[in-house]
Amino acid sequence: MIGVARLTIISLSMLTALNASKSFAQYKTSVVAVKRGDYSAVLAQLDLADMRNGMQEVWRHGLNPRVYWTDRMENMYNEGGNLSRSLKPLVNQSFLKMLNDLYLGNVDPQNVGRDVKFIRKDFLTPEQLMTLLVASGRRSAVLADKVAPQNPPYVSVKEALQRIYPACLNNTWVEIPPLNTPLRLYMRHHAIVEIKKRMSLLGYKMNNENDMFDAELLNAVSDIQWNMRIRPDGEISPNGKVWAFLNVTCMDRVRQLQADMEKMRWFPQYFENRYIFVNLAMSYFVMSDKSYEWPRVMSFRTVNGRPARKSPTMRDEVIRVIINPYWVVPPTIFSEDKVRDLKDLTKEQVAEYFTSHNYEVWTSGFTRRIDPTTVDWYGISVGRVAPDIIIRQLPHLGNALGVLKFDLTNSFAIYLHDTNQRELFDVPMRQLSSGCVRLEKPLDLAEYLLEETPWDRKTIEAVMARPGEVIAKPTELPLPKASQIPVYLAYLTSGLSSDGVVRFVDDIYGQNAAIRRYLTNSF
Repeated sequence: MIGVARLTIISLSMLTALNASKSFAQYKTSVVAVKRGDYSAVLAQLDLADMRNGMQEVWRHGLNPRVYWTDRMENMYNEGGNLSRSLKPLVNQSFLKMLNDLYLGNVDPQNVGRDVKFIRKDFLTPEQLMTLLVASGRRSAVLADKVAPQNPPYVSVKEALQRIYPACLNNTWVEIPPLNTPLRLYMRHHAIVEIKKRMSLLGYKMNNENDMFDAELLNAVSDIQWNMRIRPDGEISPNGKVWAFLNVTCMDRVRQLQADMEKMRWFPQYFENRYIFVNLAMSYFVMSDKSYEWPRVMSFRTVNGRPARKSPTMRDEVIRVIINPYWVVPPTIFSEDKVRDLKDLTKEQVAEYFTSHNYEVWTSGFTRRIDPTTVDWYGISVGRVAPDIIIRQLPHLGNALGVLKFDLTNSFAIYLHDTNQRELFDVPMRQLSSGCVRLEKPLDLAEYLLEETPWDRKTIEAVMARPGEVIAKPTELPLPKASQIPVYLAYLTSGLSSDGVVRFVDDIYGQNAAIRRYLTNSF
């Protein structure tokens, strides 16, 4: 809880001096109640009218205000009477629920799917909440802002929501007129006017909103096609993917943003000064380092898990760089791919398969190497023989991990690595791996991580395997503790990019749909 830790240096004894609006005796009573774990003693210090305003503004964080400030509350508020006795207790309870949903998420991550490797965090203690309340000046909306996540991916999606949701309310987001012909560069069509308005709303540069399909619209359409995981042809076809993209309703886009904000509540409220973030939905890597006078940023494409073998949503750390790694075939690939390839081969073909791929067979624990032609591959495929063996690929340029691997600490056999299929970084559909994350520029990352060691770029390159060379043993380089870096993997299907464009991609993992099934505060 990094963010809270920054604030808890203000002890409860110091808060008295900050509470000029209450007598010392009243405040002392509140402090005692807070120490007993009484959240109501914290919320009692908020003004009812201000709480109403804060709850109505919580849409900015992807929560539906009507869930928290209900119609019943509004009626009671308008009727007046002794609101401190009749309404304030209800509002306190609802406001605390809202803060819980802001900080923890409304949906338990363990209900979403096996690819989500988070457990629900604990909520703030009353003392921590009191600290944030004082730091917020006892303003409800500011308190909500401080309780909500502050990590950059969350902020990106939040800023996208704050652009899109108002467009749903003021009818800026309008329905696109139907097409009866494909639209291409230099064509004119009345629907292009509304298409350009939509593109402009999303943040694409549009110098005019006339009915001409111009170069700016072509660039926007091509970008959308790339994000839709299809090769750009710059065309909007009736019933095509770009047409479908444009015809998603405004509120459905809001719900997509809401689901993505929900995911980022599972993560730490703040990210560290140095971290790696991989967006699994957009197959993109970002390294951010703010520990220097000038922030350092590294970004490039990734290839990550296909829907049948999803890369997990999780937090981990890079602890080791391996040059010329072995590839130990994971159990799923062993049973679903390798055994399938081998089960019908002759002994001669099996020998050729292992030789040509530089594979070895070992007993579990790598205690003894086995001749692959002596293994009953067909028996393993039909379940007659227990597969108590391991396939390992020797280091070389054709190794599935390429020449660089970045070890993490998880028990799921998930890590970052180079690849021998570098052409895949040039395709829009990059959810192709068996779960691990392949990096477009692994050497750049290795150089950065090893900066405080003797291993500079030239030294690393000198050790890498060359064409035709098979390496007997990897070079393993444990990172100094100070150089180990957190890694966050998240499946975000939306967000405001650094160029000011709000981008959306399809939910091919089904993670948003799973969240929506459990979400009780949906718009």
